Amino acid sequence: MTSLPPTSTLPPPTPTALPPTSTSLPPTSTLQPPITICSPLAVQPLDKLSEIITQPFKPPLVLDNGTYKEEDATHHGLDLGYYTRDKQLFTGTPVLAALDGKIAAVIHDRPPYGEMLILETPFERLPVEVIASQEIPTGDSLYTLYAHLQNTQPLEIGQSVTCGQPLAETGLTGWTGGPHLHFETRWGPAGQTFAAMAYYVADTTDEERANYEKWRMSGVFQLFDPLELFKQP
Repeated sequence: MTSLPPTSTLPPPTPTALPPTSTSLPPTSTLQPPITICSPLAVQPLDKLSEIITQPFKPPLVLDNGTYKEEDATHHGLDLGYYTRDKQLFTGTPVLAALDGKIAAVIHDRPPYGEMLILETPFERLPVEVIASQEIPTGDSLYTLYAHLQNTQPLEIGQSVTCGQPLAETGLTGWTGGPHLHFETRWGPAGQTFAAMAYYVADTTDEERANYEKWRMSGVFQLFDPLELFKQP
């Protein structure tokens, strides 16, 4: 009978090393949700917004010092809407956030915008096509404005919102001849907020007028056609 060597003399098994699981994926804190652009209106898909333009974008004259000339003939945004569709009035249509971001202004029924919101989207949450087409400098933000609203959600400056989140409804507040969403797009320095804003009429404050001028005419915020945002893939 052949005897086997004592088990203590057998070489130990060689373990197979596995890579640490912590290096198989980047840390969760570095993962970002996909960047998307949403239609600002619940009733109209993004690729169909051009079908309900009631007044197109018409840029103001840019002066030699980089400021914008305020003229009645210009239109700083895009008006989207209709009076009725399938016997439904456009007034009361849900208005949605077009991008991820945070609230930069909540204005309650002041001229000319009426009930109005501004949303700031930081540079790192902008689609690369938008950055390239508008030549937005690294670190600047994109600001989107929603005007002539009603039934605004209880939002506060600094509050985060996500693309497609309900913000308000279309209304008839401010200076408007019919129901529509007035939508503006501008890029500029990050972290800007507006606690007040209004056109130059008798009952407006110095702060309201100064913020109106800063937003619309100072050149601090670079205006562009919202269709350039919506047509991005």
